Amino acid sequence: MSDIERIEKAERLGRSRSRVFFVLAIVFFIGQLPYFSNPGATGDSHFRIGAWLVLAILMLLLIATGGFLLRGRKVWDLLNDETSRTNLSASQAVGFWAAMIAALSLYVAAMFEPVSLSAGVHIIVTAGVGSALLSFATRERRAHRIG
Repeated sequence: MSDIERIEKAERLGRSRSRVFFVLAIVFFIGQLPYFSNPGATGDSHFRIGAWLVLAILMLLLIATGGFLLRGRKVWDLLNDETSRTNLSASQAVGFWAAMIAALSLYVAAMFEPVSLSAGVHIIVTAGVGSALLSFATRERRAHRIG
């Protein structure tokens, strides 16, 4: 594969990666609707909680690496250029702050209404992971539109 082909492939992968991250964020948030709309129905479902846990871990791996499932070291290096690494770092920070805001909000809410540990963790992880995914997708789309 020539350098030009690698650059073109990295460009295509970068554009599709931003779309995939956006779709994953939406799927991740929509997947939480049954849990938050009727916590009693999903609280006892080990399968549902296990599926959420696996999905959350996979999303965390994507946020940590910027998409670890891609092949080819040279294409990977082109795909994760300085702009993408900056976008990834900024998105990780957004996820951290969203998780902290959710945690502090739960702390205040728990003063008025008890919140179970599992519900609290679910809310914090959903806020952090989902916002990081959305942030990265948005930043990457903007970078590809400008560049």
